[in-house]
Amino acid sequence: MKTVHASARPARQHAPTAILSCAWALGITGTTLMPLLVTNAMARLHLDEGQATMISGLEMVGMLAGCIVLPPLARRRPAATTAVALLLLAACQALTAWAGQLALFGMLRAVAGVCEAQLVVMVGICLACHRDAERLWGWVLLWSGLIAAGAFTVLSLFPAVAADARLWSALAVLTLVLATVALRVPALVPVRLPAVRPAPASASSADSAPRIGADVWMAWGVFVGAYSVQAGVWAVSALQGERLGLPLPVIGTLLALSSLLGFFGALAPALPALAGRRGLTMAAALAVMGASVACFFTARSATMFFVSQTLLNAGFYAVMALLNGFISARDRDGTLLSQSVIVTFAAVAAGTVGAGELFQDAGAVGVIVFALLALAASAPLGLGALRARSGTGAVVNSSSAP
Repeated sequence: MKTVHASARPARQHAPTAILSCAWALGITGTTLMPLLVTNAMARLHLDEGQATMISGLEMVGMLAGCIVLPPLARRRPAATTAVALLLLAACQALTAWAGQLALFGMLRAVAGVCEAQLVVMVGICLACHRDAERLWGWVLLWSGLIAAGAFTVLSLFPAVAADARLWSALAVLTLVLATVALRVPALVPVRLPAVRPAPASASSADSAPRIGADVWMAWGVFVGAYSVQAGVWAVSALQGERLGLPLPVIGTLLALSSLLGFFGALAPALPALAGRRGLTMAAALAVMGASVACFFTARSATMFFVSQTLLNAGFYAVMALLNGFISARDRDGTLLSQSVIVTFAAVAAGTVGAGELFQDAGAVGVIVFALLALAASAPLGLGALRARSGTGAVVNSSSAP
């Protein structure tokens, strides 16, 4: 028997898309600004690039741990866990400005990662089984991306600020501003309505422990392919810029702007002409990513460097909007999205390490071949996942969030 969800009444009094976007922006700020955070750790703690990457990466470890342990607690106490996470996140950003010791710096970044995971989990819970999840994900990815990438772009224009304690003060202020909106995200959590007829015991038992279907595994395969390519290219993008003779400040600015503009790709699945053609959109977005990687590593000018990176980002976020909407449509309570985040961390790690070694050993050609193979393998998986039909016992969240 189907169970229907309805949004909590207070959610209709606010702008749900803005609330979800602010929450997601706070959840992804650490990953989006990671290049700046690594540079800051190098300057303030006097570390080399490898050490700075490792200590800053503790934020990702905290986020991974949070996505594993927080979903049950967030479902039981959404308001309390969200409020605590926002307060702790702002405190961690502010205290990092004063952290001059390696151990304290690392601990604060790990706690910040756990807090960011709570916000990611909350967005997943709010959009679980939403009838309009795909369109909402497009807007959430766009607005949250503009916030995070906008902060990245602005801070990149002031290298002196990004290299000292003022970076963390700025992030603390940004966190507090966004928190005033994101604090309302628990009001968007769907409320389970009482069923008209009690479900049979066997059905209830089956629903309590749903199995992950083949379509979800295929979607996760696309996550791995797309994220590994995106992370791999991002990891060696500065090196490619240096090969073109571009100064580091110019490289940073171009990459920040390309990230900012690339988020508009998240709206592609919501375009009227593509609304009913998910398979075509998926295939086209993956093809754009592949062509962009080839152009990026064969670029001979700053213009091609910038345009190809922008198109790569746009294709990537179009794929993410489709996949996040797909996962949310099958997600009962946000658990699947949290598990998907864990999958993406593995993909990011593999792509970053693999691309770095390939770029050193085989040059740009090696990275291009790796990317094309990964994206080619992702295409049939994505098409197969999108063609699969949802189960008859799916839960429907009828929230009217715009």
